[in-house]
Amino acid sequence: MLVPHPKYLVDAAGIDEGFAATLGCSAITAYSGLNKLPKLGPTDWVAVIGCGGLGLVALAILKAKGVKNVIACDVDEAKLAAAKKQGAKLTLDTRAPDAVQKLGQLAMGNLAGAIDFVGMPATAMLGTGALRKGGRYVLCGLYGGEFVHPMPPIAQRAIGIIGSYVGNLKELKEVVALAKKKKLKATPVELRRPDEVNRTLEELKAGRVLGRVVLDFQSS
Repeated sequence: MLVPHPKYLVDAAGIDEGFAATLGCSAITAYSGLNKLPKLGPTDWVAVIGCGGLGLVALAILKAKGVKNVIACDVDEAKLAAAKKQGAKLTLDTRAPDAVQKLGQLAMGNLAGAIDFVGMPATAMLGTGALRKGGRYVLCGLYGGEFVHPMPPIAQRAIGIIGSYVGNLKELKEVVALAKKKKLKATPVELRRPDEVNRTLEELKAGRVLGRVVLDFQSS
């Protein structure tokens, strides 16, 4: 790997190597997306939609920042259980036909922000539909599809819809600093040999990976 400038080198000494490998992608993406949420008060709630590798590290970051009112949303019971361990106060199985109403009820009508790590029509409708007036929906996921939403309610509810893609060098250094200070709880990481990459991709496609898989070239 060629690094064009020393400023891109970030010291990750003291952090578990498997977890550290995820900070330059998953963690910075989640961290940057969370930075785009509105300022949260003690009674405000945040929804984390999608509890894969991105969602789980987002929960850890929110906990590190002292945000306690977090609802984890997913369709997988195992991932929701993992989200609970990562600091989610409540969980929601989004397969429910009335998921939007349930999310609003869980947040007691005070959902200030929703961050979507899936990025499909159903999750977009969930995230925007349950927001309180003035809330903000942050889209990070790239699953795909089209988001169709009536325009007048966006203005009437004064909600914000914003995209977030990875992050910047400053945010990477900040999230690594959190990990070095042991404020960031490590997410589930499984090390695998490089020759297991095809099996890993198939499991990812099928949604059977909990957390992150890191290829360990030292074991090859």
